Amino acid sequence: MAEVLSQQEIDALLSALNSGEIQAADVTETKEKVKVYDFKRAMRYSKEQLRSIMRIHENFTRLLTSYLSAQLRTLVQIEIDLVDQVTYNEFIASIPSKTILTVFDVQPMDGKMVMEINPQVAYGVIERLLGGHGDPTTRDGSLTEIETVLIQKVFARGFELYPEGWKNIESIELKMEVIESNPQFLQLASPNDTMIIIALKTTIGEITGRMTICLPHHIVEPVLPKLSTQQWLTSMTKKNIPQQDKLKQNLDHVHVPVIAELGQATLPVSELMQLQVGDVIGIDMDKIHIKLGKTSRFLGNPGIQKGRYAVQIEQIIQTEGDEQ
Repeated sequence: MAEVLSQQEIDALLSALNSGEIQAADVTETKEKVKVYDFKRAMRYSKEQLRSIMRIHENFTRLLTSYLSAQLRTLVQIEIDLVDQVTYNEFIASIPSKTILTVFDVQPMDGKMVMEINPQVAYGVIERLLGGHGDPTTRDGSLTEIETVLIQKVFARGFELYPEGWKNIESIELKMEVIESNPQFLQLASPNDTMIIIALKTTIGEITGRMTICLPHHIVEPVLPKLSTQQWLTSMTKKNIPQQDKLKQNLDHVHVPVIAELGQATLPVSELMQLQVGDVIGIDMDKIHIKLGKTSRFLGNPGIQKGRYAVQIEQIIQTEGDEQ
């Protein structure tokens, strides 16, 4: 906010200008009102939307960290290093010429995303899986067929956890399609298409490297309205149902057999064997016992409701543990 001058200060300033003590150029504040905008590199996402993307992937990195730690039997740390929007050409130029690129099909967006795994990280994972100490310094080349299968299995199962991070925003499904080692063979989008990159700093034992998730715009575009902070908090509130309400919801789906028992009678086997059609069996019936499962809970009288047999409840049978 600009500073407001008093009348005395204004008079002194005008007097100094008239006497030539100061020049008008000395007190003129120049501000740049024109900003350069590159239409080839359109920024499609606001800072708020990028923060929502970060929160989604923070949940995923926690799950992936636990999974890899269990698989590799060593300390694994994964944390988000960067979330930014770049063009597809810039993404391809930023990754090594020899790397591990895992392509996933994303539904229902009907698009593909890619996970770039730095060779240091990939070879460290393979070394640990094959019983080594995770030292990839002796490796300098592409993956063998066996190593490719190992990486596919590890990260295919690891990315089964990816939809969990999105569950508050959108229900998605992932399927691993292919692994590439040369970025030039990967054609996910046009060179100037906007991509969101999420760089993950990964430490496996003593090995540190990067994994980078790349999301094309056509995957994120359908859920953009849901990436606002207000929408995020609303979805989280809906998920955080009180425990009492959760129990009530579960109990509403429990099926309990209800039996209306007219009465009971005891007959010797000899009389039972001689029963004929039309015989009458006397029963001890005062009230009909209505049972929930095997427990009598109500007493009632028989009747007819809309042409069907019915029971009118007259009394509740209190049992131990019932609220008064």
